[in-house]
Amino acid sequence: MAPIVSFRTELSRKVFHLSSATIAVAYIFLDRTIMLWGLAACLAIAVIVEVLRYRHVGFHGLFARLVGFMLRDAEWQRLTGSTYVLLGALLSVALFPPKRVVIAVLLVLSISDSAASLVGLRFGRTRFLGKSLEGSGAFFATALVIMWLALPGARGVAFAGAVVATVIEALPALKLGRFELNDNVTVPLVTGAAICGLAQLSGAPLGM
Repeated sequence: MAPIVSFRTELSRKVFHLSSATIAVAYIFLDRTIMLWGLAACLAIAVIVEVLRYRHVGFHGLFARLVGFMLRDAEWQRLTGSTYVLLGALLSVALFPPKRVVIAVLLVLSISDSAASLVGLRFGRTRFLGKSLEGSGAFFATALVIMWLALPGARGVAFAGAVVATVIEALPALKLGRFELNDNVTVPLVTGAAICGLAQLSGAPLGM
């Protein structure tokens, strides 16, 4: 049985998670090279923090006092969600040339994931794959709005992207020791790949 998470704790986590939307907003104004270097630097710092909290007792205590209340039990044994967010963002910028696609999937990762968690925790009753149907409904609704706004010339592809993102987010993560195929990585990468692939097959314009 999954550990019980209070709504207040999850709200704190998701307010922090929503701040990752600044990555997508920054990409509106910055070019791809700057984004790649900036995200690589941030990811390197995050990895150093992860190593220190495992290896250095004093740093572990400081980390626990500052942000420990926001971590889920599993994150004390594996990488934190924020490190996976940076990895997912870096790979998305590196793999998908159209800016609009990257901005869309990163906003979905930030906004739709937060909506799904909060709605699911407060109102979730019916199970859907690994999550609640209510939470997944909130994820899909917000993802669809984001996709349609970001990809106005490819509404059909955007709809399919929202469906793919919702299903991937609802699936349980595959764990490999301290590592896992975290949805902060799988959602943007699988969704971005699906959008680019469908656009190429259909000839729908994605824009720059």
